Amino acid sequence: MKVFYSNLILAVVSLLAFVLLSEVGSANPFVFGIPPYRTDAVGSPVQRTGFVGSERRAQVTRLSEPQAIAVDHAAGQLYWTDSGTHEIYRANLDGSGRQTIVEWTPNPRGIAVANDKIYWSDSGIHQINRANLDGSSREILLTGLSDPQGIAVDRAAGKLYWTDTGTHQIYRTNLNGSGRQILVKWSHKPLGIAIDSVGRKLYWIDSGNHQIHRSNLDGSRHHVIVKWAPNPQGIAVDDVGGKIYWTDSGTHNIHRANLDGSGCETLVKWSYNPRGIAVDKNGGKIYWTDSRTHQIYRANLDGSRLEILVALPKRS
Repeated sequence: MKVFYSNLILAVVSLLAFVLLSEVGSANPFVFGIPPYRTDAVGSPVQRTGFVGSERRAQVTRLSEPQAIAVDHAAGQLYWTDSGTHEIYRANLDGSGRQTIVEWTPNPRGIAVANDKIYWSDSGIHQINRANLDGSSREILLTGLSDPQGIAVDRAAGKLYWTDTGTHQIYRTNLNGSGRQILVKWSHKPLGIAIDSVGRKLYWIDSGNHQIHRSNLDGSRHHVIVKWAPNPQGIAVDDVGGKIYWTDSGTHNIHRANLDGSGCETLVKWSYNPRGIAVDKNGGKIYWTDSRTHQIYRANLDGSRLEILVALPKRS
């Protein structure tokens, strides 16, 4: 009889624990890092949010540690790097149709799309590589780098820009890797980088100094436009709307400001460890990665209509 009651008590406690964790998880999708799912009438996965009556539809796939993200406006596709799976992916802008296009690159960081090519930095092999949009015809553009991070392409001038946290510098080169120049000789910890193709300006994150910087595309007229950001990571420019957007893993927020750094706003008030960010000017959306929740998110340019596009707990 004692054994029976002991087993009964254990079963009740287990049931109560399960119910409690389920309720906590559905109130906050970030608790324990595992998003709670249910299926709707047609069997599509839907993720609950902590807001009454609100839901976020998810295209389920596998992510580990997504880093940088880029939008191909012409083709309507997303590209992102994942340093956990050591791969590069692409998908449609709604998160569907995911493909692995580069199956092995040790520690991919920044990514850019231009002229039917993808460009990415790899801090594990100290290189910048290039390939066709489907990952074919891969080639090494630059090798022997220190710790390359963010990457951006100026299509109009045919230039490639990147940050290097090992040398604390910012560089540019021609798209074929020739003609390397040092543009900024000292930046404490430069990470994300972006180009204003209309205003012909260069923007970058310095997470070591907790700042956002701007200069001309040749590195001249360099000054700080955001003097304090706890731990900024990625940056994107909407040169049509006249805004910069950035992620901050210190505030766990997504922010934006005018191109001169004025008018700072917080758009999304919680993202666990936001990393890369990209703007779809044509579709009026921002996209960002979160390496802690292993997800890719999308929202309107003002932060409304938040969606999780690609989501699954980190594989073991």
